[in-house]
Amino acid sequence: MLDAALFGLILVSLGIGFLIGRQERRHQYTIDSSTGLDSEYFVGLNYLLNEQTDEAIESFIRALELNSDTVDTFMILGRLFRQRGELDRAIQTHQDLLARPSLTREQMLDVQLALARDYMKAGLFDRAEALLKDIVRLNGRRWRGWRESVNALLSIYEKEKEWEQAIALLATLKGGMSQEYANRRSHYLCEVAEKAIMHSDILSARKYLRQAVRASQKNVRVSLLLGQLELRAGNPGDAVRALEKIISQDLAFIPESVSLLEEGYSQLSSQRGLTTYLGRCLREAPSAAVIMASSSLIAQQQGEKEAGRFVAEQIIRRPSLKGLNALIDIHLQMTDGRARQNLVMLRGLTGRLEDSKPVYRCRLCGFDGKDLHWQCPRCHEWGSMNPIMGLEGE
Repeated sequence: MLDAALFGLILVSLGIGFLIGRQERRHQYTIDSSTGLDSEYFVGLNYLLNEQTDEAIESFIRALELNSDTVDTFMILGRLFRQRGELDRAIQTHQDLLARPSLTREQMLDVQLALARDYMKAGLFDRAEALLKDIVRLNGRRWRGWRESVNALLSIYEKEKEWEQAIALLATLKGGMSQEYANRRSHYLCEVAEKAIMHSDILSARKYLRQAVRASQKNVRVSLLLGQLELRAGNPGDAVRALEKIISQDLAFIPESVSLLEEGYSQLSSQRGLTTYLGRCLREAPSAAVIMASSSLIAQQQGEKEAGRFVAEQIIRRPSLKGLNALIDIHLQMTDGRARQNLVMLRGLTGRLEDSKPVYRCRLCGFDGKDLHWQCPRCHEWGSMNPIMGLEGE
């Protein structure tokens, strides 16, 4: 279906170009039938109708006399070669176009971008990067393909994990475009910060995370990383302040911060502070993680029985599989004999059911899985993966 659609577009462009050219030149000269345009055109059409796509492509190429009016058709052929996996032919087609002196500046840039796409699909990232860097550096935003070139270059940096170069590229953007890429820049800075944390470079990590905050105040990842960093550095107060910002950034990520907050408040010896914050979360964004952390506090203060009663009340208000498992775990500690055996069997079943469910889902393309990816593996959007909420999630 894809080949037929593209060939249909080629046929239409050839037909329109042929008719317009014939109209414009009617009073200048008579078309010489010996040029072979008509015959090659219909030979190609015959090949296409018989699904002989390779022969059809060769026939169309022979039929076209390359000039500024047929560049778009050759671009279509090059894209078709690329989509069919014939990367050598795609590259050759676009390189041949670049060698023609009659191309306009816009056409030259379009062909260079197409050639960079060929290199990327062929895995020749060094060649693609060099070509795209020249395109982006030397040509302003008025060219229609400039934004696509920026995105293509960024995608190479992402694949190669060259975060510093990606950050430097985005630093050259101004005005509205700078804001458009603010979230992506914030995540790039988080990537560099994580690398610094791995090497125990706390000062550099803080610097990058401060820049990430300035790039995007709504990036939850920054708050989580700051919480982890400050706990590691022995600054639980700073960790708690960073993590509690999440409630104003994205309520869905509160469950990701609960265990870190428990550790931070424990180091501060402030059970009351944790109780107050969890109470706010229960009112504004109840989740299984918040319910379980709250029940743990209740168990310490009032005993397992009260904790079980609290969890049961919360499950009635907001049913979830994780909450049910937490309730079973509480009752396992208060039960023995045959009843406990039955609960163990039930917990095994519900535990396997919970383990079989995805934990995160992309809000844009629907990709889901057990691990939190800050860049969706399917649609490659940054910050689009969220914890799943509801009966089978939080």
